[in-house]
Amino acid sequence: MQKNTIEIDKNKCNICGNCVKVCVGKTLELIDNKIEQTKPRSCISCGHCAAICPEDAIISLKDNPKAFLARSYDEGLNEVEKLLIGKRSVREYRKKDIDKDMLENFIHYAEKAPSSSNKRQREYIVITDNDKIFELEKVMLKKFNSLKIIINPFVSNLIKIFNKKLANNILMLKAGIDQMNIDFANADYQIFRNAPCIIFILGPKKAAQAKDDCVIAEQYMMLYAQSYGIGSCIIGYAQFAHKTLEKVLKIKKGYSIYAVSIFGYPKYTYKKEIQYMNKPETTWV
Repeated sequence: MQKNTIEIDKNKCNICGNCVKVCVGKTLELIDNKIEQTKPRSCISCGHCAAICPEDAIISLKDNPKAFLARSYDEGLNEVEKLLIGKRSVREYRKKDIDKDMLENFIHYAEKAPSSSNKRQREYIVITDNDKIFELEKVMLKKFNSLKIIINPFVSNLIKIFNKKLANNILMLKAGIDQMNIDFANADYQIFRNAPCIIFILGPKKAAQAKDDCVIAEQYMMLYAQSYGIGSCIIGYAQFAHKTLEKVLKIKKGYSIYAVSIFGYPKYTYKKEIQYMNKPETTWV
C-alpha cells in the first residue's frame, strides 16, 4: 500500500471541500465529515489542494519525492513574476463564454512566439461550440476504451516479469479509463473538463521542429490568457490520441496536431504559490 503524500490537519480544516473539487487525481474524498486522502497512488503532487486551502490545513509530507510547500506570494514581485507564479493548470471552469475578440487575441499573441527559421507554418482550430466539444469528448472516450483490450491484468502481469514500473503504469491507465467512464455517466467530463473553449495548434509533419513551434505558441497563448484572468490546461490525453482527433476534425494532409489546450474562466482561486523542496539538478560550467 502506497504511503500518503499529504497530511490534513483536522483541527485547522473547515471542511469547505475545495481541495476535493480541484484534486486532479481524485485522491481526496469527504468521508464522515472529514477530508481523507484515499488514493495516494493517484496523487501527482501538483499542490492544488494546498494552494486553495483557506486554512493552511494541508501539508506535503517530507518523504514524498515531490514534497512541496504552499506559501503566500512575496511582496514586491514584478508583473511577470506574479504572472508566472500565479499560473496553474485549471480544470474547473465557470459557465461563461470567452469573447471572440479575446480568442482572436490569443492567436495574435501566440504568433509572437518564435518558429523554426521564422517559417510561421502554425495553424489553429478554435472550438467553442458545446455540441462539438461533447462530440470530441465521446470520440476520445471511445478511443481510450478501445485500449482496454490490451490493458488488462493478464498483460500487465506478463510485462511485470520484465518491467514492474511499466506494468504498474498500465494498471493505473486502466483505472483512469474506468474512472473516465464513471465520470462521463455523471456528466463530469474528464478529458476536456467542460471547458468553454478548446484550441488545437497544428504544424507540418515534415518540419523538424513543428512540435517545438506549436508548444511554444501554446505557452505564449496560455500566459496571455492568464494575464486576463482566464485559466487554461494542456490536455495530454488529446495529444496522446491526436490521430483520432485529426480524422474527426478533418485536418488537412501533411499537418498534425502538436498542442491541445482548454481555456475558460476559473471556478476557483488559488491564493498561494507552490514551491517544491527538491531543486532541479543544475550543472554550472
